[in-house]
Amino acid sequence: MKAWNQMSLSERRGVVIGLWRAWRQNMRDLSDGWFPYYDTGKQVHLFYEYLQASHPHLLDMPRQAYPTIHQWIAEDIES
Repeated sequence: MKAWNQMSLSERRGVVIGLWRAWRQNMRDLSDGWFPYYDTGKQVHLFYEYLQASHPHLLDMPRQAYPTIHQWIAEDIES
């Protein structure tokens, strides 16, 4: 397996999207109705905070991380 700093952006995107899908499902399962289903912006913000706390190495990229992550998630939701 490659070191995190050697991952291409497309590889990093795949990992982030996999984490996003798992995180979103976990939040739905555990939320008892408080999870903001209606507000994707809030979901992305909470997920980004999760990445900062648990997977900061994934945010080490040449572009600004937040807009990049937000774009990846938006593309995943649309597909």
